Amino acid sequence: MTLDIAPTRELTLERPANTATRRTVHALLAAGVAGGLAQSLSGTAGSLLAREIGDSDRVAGLPQTFLVAGAAVSALVLGRLVARVGRLTALMLAAATAGAGAALAILAALMSDLTLLFAGSALMGAGNTAVMLGRYAAADLGPAAHRARAMGLAMAATTVGAVAGPNLLEPTASASAWLGAPALAGPMVLAMMFFLIGATILSRAPRQPRSVTTVSLTNAAEPLQLTAIAGLAILAVTNLVMVGVMTMAPVHMHHHGASLTAMGLAVSMHIAGMFAPSPVTGWLTDRFGPAVVAAGGGIVLVTAGLVAAYGNGSTVVLTLALLLLGVGWNIGLVSGSVLLTEGVPEQHRAGRESWGEVAMGVAAVIGSAGAGLIVAASDYTALAVIGAAFAAVVLPAAWLAGQRGALEDATSAG
Repeated sequence: MTLDIAPTRELTLERPANTATRRTVHALLAAGVAGGLAQSLSGTAGSLLAREIGDSDRVAGLPQTFLVAGAAVSALVLGRLVARVGRLTALMLAAATAGAGAALAILAALMSDLTLLFAGSALMGAGNTAVMLGRYAAADLGPAAHRARAMGLAMAATTVGAVAGPNLLEPTASASAWLGAPALAGPMVLAMMFFLIGATILSRAPRQPRSVTTVSLTNAAEPLQLTAIAGLAILAVTNLVMVGVMTMAPVHMHHHGASLTAMGLAVSMHIAGMFAPSPVTGWLTDRFGPAVVAAGGGIVLVTAGLVAAYGNGSTVVLTLALLLLGVGWNIGLVSGSVLLTEGVPEQHRAGRESWGEVAMGVAAVIGSAGAGLIVAASDYTALAVIGAAFAAVVLPAAWLAGQRGALEDATSAG
C-alpha cells in the first residue's frame, strides 16, 4: 500500500519504481527476521521470568496478556500513523517502542519487579504488531491476484528469526548468569538489540514515490460485509486458541522436567509451524479460496488441541502438538486476512487491517489470561481440550464465508 504519505486531509499515497520496490521488500523481509527473533525470544523468556519473580503459575501468563494488550492498542495507533507518515515509518516506530519495552524487562529481571515486566511486555506488543502488519505491507507491493502469496513470503521470512530466537534462550541465560546478572536478563538484552536492528533497517528503506493515489482518513468507516466479519472471527478465534494453548506450554514442560534446550526446541518447532508454511498457505489460498483453506486450518487447530491434551506430559508429543498448533494458526491467519481485506479498495485497507489486529489482540488477551487461570484451577489437559473446542468455531465461520463468496460470484456472473 503506502510507503510514505503526506499529512494532508486527502492524503497522497505513492508507489515507488521497481528498484525502490525491491529494496523496500528486502527491508521488510530483513526487519521481519529481526523482529521474529526478538518477538519469540522475549515471549518465551517473559513467561519464565514472571514465574520466577512471582513464584506462581498464576502470573506466568500475564506478560503475554500485557503483550497482546499492547499489541491491540498499538494496532489502532499504527492504523492512524500509516495514514499520516506511511507504513515504513509507522512500523519503524513500533519496533523502536518494542526495544524500549525490552529495556524495561531487563530492569525487571535486575530488580525482580513484576510491574516493570508487565509494562515492558505491553510496549513489546508494538513489536509484535509491527511483525504482523508487515504481511500487509508486502501484499500491497505485489500483484492484486497474488496478495496471499505475498503475505506468505513476508511471514516465511519471519521464520528465520522466530525459530532461532527460542534456541538462544539457554546460551543467553547462561551468559547472563556467568556475568553475575539474573539469567533471564540475557535473553531480553538480545531481544532489545534485535528490535532496534529491525527499527534501523526500516528507517533506511527507500521512500521515493512515483505514482499517486488517494487515501482517506476515514478508511475504517465502511461497514463490514459478511465475508469480512467471518475473516475477523477466524483471525480472532485462531489467535485465541494459539495463544491460550501456547502460553502455558513452557511452564507445563518445566513441571515435567524438560530442560531449557528442550523447551527452546519445542517453541522453535511451534514457531516454524506458524511461519514456514506461509508460501504454501498463500498459494493454496489464491488457488482454492480463503474459505476452504480456513476450514482446513480449523481442523488442524482442533487436532493440535487434542494431541496436546492427551500427550501425558511427553515432551515429544507436546512438541508435535505445538507444531500443529503453529500450522493451524498460519492457515487461519493467511486465509482470515484475505477474507478481511478481500475486495476492499486500497485506500480503505489500513483501517480493516488495524481492526483485524485489534480483534486478534483482544482474543489473545482473553486466551493468555484465561490460560493461567485454567491451569491453576485444573491442568494443562483441560486447557488444551477447551482450546480444541474453541477451534471448532472456525468451521462454521469458514462455511459462512464460502456461502457468501459463492453468492457474490453467482451475482457477478448473472
